[in-house]
This record gives sequence, structure tokens and C-alpha cells, in this order.
Amino acid sequence: MDCEDKFSSSSENSSDSKKVETEIAEEEDVEYVVVAPDGGYGWIVTAASFLCILISDGILFSFGLILSELERVFDEPVAKVAWIFSIVNGISLISGPIASALSNRFSFRAVVLTGSIFGFVGLSTSSLAQSVDILFFTLGILFGVSIGLIFTPLVVGVGFYFDKRRALATGITVCGSGAGTFVFAPVIYWLLEKYAIRGTFLILSGIYLNCAVLGSLLLPLKPQRRKIPQPEGVKLLEANETPNAHKEEENNKQDLKTLEQGQLNNRKVSVEKWNKNANKGKELSRREYLSSIFKFSLFRSPTFVVVCISSFFQSIGWFVPFVYLAAHAVNMGIPKEEASFLLSIVGICSMMGRIINGVLADHPKVSVLLLNNIGLSASGLLIILCPFFISYQLLVFYSIVLGLALSCTAVTRPILLGELLGLENVNNAYGFMLVFYGVATLFGTPMAGTQTIIS
Repeated sequence: MDCEDKFSSSSENSSDSKKVETEIAEEEDVEYVVVAPDGGYGWIVTAASFLCILISDGILFSFGLILSELERVFDEPVAKVAWIFSIVNGISLISGPIASALSNRFSFRAVVLTGSIFGFVGLSTSSLAQSVDILFFTLGILFGVSIGLIFTPLVVGVGFYFDKRRALATGITVCGSGAGTFVFAPVIYWLLEKYAIRGTFLILSGIYLNCAVLGSLLLPLKPQRRKIPQPEGVKLLEANETPNAHKEEENNKQDLKTLEQGQLNNRKVSVEKWNKNANKGKELSRREYLSSIFKFSLFRSPTFVVVCISSFFQSIGWFVPFVYLAAHAVNMGIPKEEASFLLSIVGICSMMGRIINGVLADHPKVSVLLLNNIGLSASGLLIILCPFFISYQLLVFYSIVLGLALSCTAVTRPILLGELLGLENVNNAYGFMLVFYGVATLFGTPMAGTQTIIS
């Protein structure tokens, strides 16, 4: 009986060994690639990403109204209260590489879900804060991290669902920022009038939790199996024709023996994973592993370094209008409700501009780099000239042009990175670029607040 069992076990091992060997041979002739559907479910992901950014950026870019109320409730100077928005925005941008690395390690979907929970906790606990110092943590850190974990995976992730219409899909996604500013500016004004600052934070936290529902639709694309194309006129050598063929054959037998011992007890172990690990020859060190996730080698590219430096100087003043435009209008005697509507104008024009710029960037005759530079120059000049717009009618015109100008770089930057560095590097490159945005934002907005007090 024991002999029969041993014979049966030996036969089973032999057949499994042949099966594994066959599967490995088949895997050598195929590759797994992610093919963008370029439509279909991709548009559902685009719509969900649009709504997610509408909520997160809508609350963020309407922060000027919240800061004015915090200044009144806690009786703190505007320079100190402005640090809350600065920390929120800075942390959200600096956390870009972390969001990119986590997306590479896990998935875009998991990172968005995590960010939604952070945002809910940050906003809900802010309703219990007794001082501005506590808000530095609940709003500045928790809410800031949540925006970073949501924004980067959504903007980059949408691009993987499209090929020909990638710029348009990205434009629709990021125009959620403008739409959110348009929607949330009057909503937050009404909430503050009706429920005060603490009730406003509680309601916003519940709204923010919907990002988890929307983010769950960001399903990862499954790689498709296809044969590796072989160049014409090249004859593949047989195993017995290769140099050191005998040695390789012995190594393969030894590998198969090891594979049998480790896999036969667990049939669900992937042959593909084993084959990949076997080809590596040795495990990556921790330093190499971190480098492969974050891709620090991107900084060897002079082009990418120039983009990062440009992002730093752009961000010093980029968010200033969103914080101080309403306060600037109130100081000129404009009613608070009409002043808050200026942010809605910026938001709706930004939304329209992002769609227009997305269509333009997809056109083969339009240079994405030139479009990006035009937007940068126009928005910079508008921020410099803001003090010269001293009537409500002029501020309405200013808000329209500013929204259109600011929308340009929001669409073109991820597309430009893809053209300059390759689609496979966009996730990490975009995350590193956001760090330069964040560092500049940490100091740019408070500096503007200090100048407001001096003047």
C-alpha cells in the first residue's frame, strides 16, 4: 500500500513538473501589457474623478470664506489664520510623491479611499477645535494629506484609461476644481450663515466622505496577455545551440526541482511571479526598492528639473487670489455675498477653460509646451495687477480672465510630463513636481497676508 502511494505521489509530482515546465515555456513567448480602453468604462472613471476633485478642491479653494470666519470667531490676526490654508495646501502638494509611491505599491483606488477617510476625520474633528493652533493639525495636516492622497491618483489614474483622448479626459477631471469652487463658494457662505463655523465643518465632513464612494469606481486595469513580437529575419537559437547550453539546462532542472518543492503544496502560487523572480537572480536591496518606487532618477533629466523650478516660482502666488480675492473686495466696500461670488466666477471660468484647453492639447497642431507657457505668463501678470482692479465690475472681469488663465497649466502639466518623460514616469514625476508647488505655497500665501496687513 505504501509503495502504491509513493508511486502515485511520484507520478503526480512528475505530471505537475511537466505542467509547470510547459507553463513556463509558454510564458517566455508572451507579455502582459495594460491596454487603455480609450472610452467605455474610462468615461465612468472620468466622471467619478471629476466629482471627487469637485468636492475636495471645491472646499479647498473656498477656504478664503472659512478663514475670514475663523479670524472673527477666534479673534486672531489674518497672518496667523492664513497659515492654516498655507499648511493645508502645502501638505497636500508635498504629499504628492507619497501618493504616487502608494499608488505604485497598492492601487489608485486604495489611495483615494484612504485619503477620503483622512479628510473626513480632519474636517469632523475641526468642529471641536478650541483654538487656531489645533486647526493647524486637524485642517493643516489631516485635511491636507487627504487632498494629496486624492488629487494625484485621480489626475494620473485617468490617463491610464485613455490613449487618443487622454488630454480631454484629464481636462474634464481637473475642471472639477473650477466647478467645485463655483458650487462650494455660495454653499459654504450659506452654511456659515445658517450653522456657524462648527456646524459647517461637520456638514462638509459628511460631504467629503462621498469621495470614498466615488473613488471605489477607480478599478485597476487588468494586463492583457499577448505574444511577444519577434523581429523578422532573426532565427531564435534552440536550447542546445546556445553557449553554455549544458550548464543552463542543469540550472533549469535545479530551478524546476526547487519550484516543485515550494509550489506543489500550494497550487495557487503564480508561475509568472516565480519566473519574474527567477530572472532577477537576487532580491533588490531596500535602497534599490525605494528608488524603484519613487524613481529619484527623474532628477537626472534637465528637462524635469526645469519643470520643477518653474512650478516652484509659479506656486508662490498661484493660490493667493483664492484666499484674498474676497477679502480684497470686502475692503473696498463690496458686500460680503457679492464678494464671495467672485470665487464662483473664477471657478466656473476655470472649469470652462480646462475643457477648452483639454480639447486644444489633443489637437496635433497645438504645442502643449507653448499652451502651458502662455497660461503661466497670463496668470502671473494677472496676479501682479490685482491691486489695480478697484471696482466690482473690474473685479468680475478680472475673475473671468484669471479663471481662464489658471486653468491652462492645470491641464497641460500632466500631459506635458507624459510627452517629455514618457507615460510610465508621469505618476512619479507629477508627485515630485507637486512637492515644489507645496514648498512655495507654504510661504507664498502667508507672505501675501503679511503684505495685506502692512498696506
